[in-house]
Amino acid sequence: MHIDVSSDRNQALIFIVSVLAISWSFEAFIIVNGGVRDFGPLWIVALMCIPGVLSVMLRFILKSGFGDVGFRVGKGRYYIHAIAVPLLLALLLGLLSAAFDIRKFSLISPEELIQITPVLLSVLGLGLIGAFGEELGWRGFLLPKMMSGGFKKPYLACGLVWASWHLPLIAFGNFYQTNSALLMALIYGLGIIAMNYVFSELRVRSGSVWIATIAHAAHNFFFQFAFPVLLLTVPGSYSELWDVVAGDTGLCIAVLYTAAYLIFRHVLRRQRACKDRNDV
Repeated sequence: MHIDVSSDRNQALIFIVSVLAISWSFEAFIIVNGGVRDFGPLWIVALMCIPGVLSVMLRFILKSGFGDVGFRVGKGRYYIHAIAVPLLLALLLGLLSAAFDIRKFSLISPEELIQITPVLLSVLGLGLIGAFGEELGWRGFLLPKMMSGGFKKPYLACGLVWASWHLPLIAFGNFYQTNSALLMALIYGLGIIAMNYVFSELRVRSGSVWIATIAHAAHNFFFQFAFPVLLLTVPGSYSELWDVVAGDTGLCIAVLYTAAYLIFRHVLRRQRACKDRNDV
């Protein structure tokens, strides 16, 4: 049976099968050798780069070119959105966490900040590299191929693949200290799908994979490092709920990013309606 590899739909399917097979094998290696806590951050960054590296290889092998990656710079306002949305959502999550006594705001001392600065810089640098590695694959290759290939609900489809890519390591990789690893993986997957809608909308509206990269890196930095390590440093009475409810993998991520996407879409529709009225 002949498969038309020039079809964007088939290229998306080839990418999905390939990226999951390679990445899950890499994740299985980490899992059987003790989980993520026995591996350094460079291993995680390497995993994050698999989608991007694979997408480049497929573009050469399938001769599909790089026209739909989104290497354009994009307008400045989208960079503001890419940083502001994760920052505002992280701040809101922090306020909710403090209000429900899960974690409390308590800034680290200036001395501690000086000591942690090298770690801060390395987190930023590695975070940008890893985020670009993922975005080059997910929203630089898979999403545009799905959209041009006639996938129904490409945002949802891309989000499901992205969530599936994470699941083995979240469920079995000792990523979080919990007795409900499968529940955590399910909650995390919901958050990933919601987050994907926002990142995909930014990518499509701006035409730039760089903006999706900034949004991805900003999310990881604010939710995984800045707020839990620098700002929300005192456990509350219900601190055991952090991972499930308020952390980077918590239910609040899914709720907040879903709300952000709906608000973003509402604002865009109003702007478009105003423009149409002015053009009449």
